[in-house]
Amino acid sequence: MFTGDSTNLLELSATTEETNASPSNSQFREQKLVEKYCRETQLLKLIEGSAGKFVENYRTHRRPEDLLAPVQVRLDFVYRDLLRLSAKLLELVVEEPLQFAEAVKYTVYGLVRDQLKTAGLKPIDISQLHAHWRLVGLPYTPGLQFEPRDNCLRLGLTQVQGILSAYTPPENLVLQTIWYCGSGCMRNAIQTSSTDAPLCSGCSRPMSEYQKLRVTEQYHLLAILPGSAIQTPRTTGCLHRAKLVRLRAHTHDCDLKLGGSYLITGYFAGGASTYQIEACHLRSN
Repeated sequence: MFTGDSTNLLELSATTEETNASPSNSQFREQKLVEKYCRETQLLKLIEGSAGKFVENYRTHRRPEDLLAPVQVRLDFVYRDLLRLSAKLLELVVEEPLQFAEAVKYTVYGLVRDQLKTAGLKPIDISQLHAHWRLVGLPYTPGLQFEPRDNCLRLGLTQVQGILSAYTPPENLVLQTIWYCGSGCMRNAIQTSSTDAPLCSGCSRPMSEYQKLRVTEQYHLLAILPGSAIQTPRTTGCLHRAKLVRLRAHTHDCDLKLGGSYLITGYFAGGASTYQIEACHLRSN
């Protein structure tokens, strides 16, 4: 699938053991691959730094709510480093981005949990961990191009290249909400991506939210037109349909400019509709 510099970038074949492996064993190996890669790169220091800020914030203020605060880690998985250090991990990102995201989440959670234990704090809930990953530097790859007209949608990583024709104003995505039971149960609950009141596990009554502890992130919805819509505007009998992409704040560093040309790497997240792609990286062409 990937070729460049006269080298096949993904010369990988599954062994018999990998083919017959159970899902749990597969998940364990994937997490070990992620952990090994993190330890061989600067990502481990980023993870430790985020956990260290959590510990420092709690020790400074000693507020109970600080133990419910999020741990946000931004991790850039650089294509060339993956190719050099872990081709199997690169293959996982390309073929199973959702599975890769889960492996990253549980691996980072384990590393953060170990550091909190060393600092004398109880482990956080995994819902408090937000590992924002990006795949940076993936070159333009024809085999990954998203072409809905072919009636063939990739379930793995995909690429969209084209012109930014429209985008929405910044919208807020809920990362984490904290809830408490006001009926005397003294129970807390953590939710992600939802503002619906959960039911207390003790008395089954709707819980109340700590509004000040809500954590959000901004995103845009982009409409990307193919380059052919600009290059041949007078072609008849042809309808140029924009591709919809959700672009979260952590997935790009460059500014958005109408009419600009961009290469977007992303995937279809669970529940996505109308060909909406979840971007994991955007860069200017």
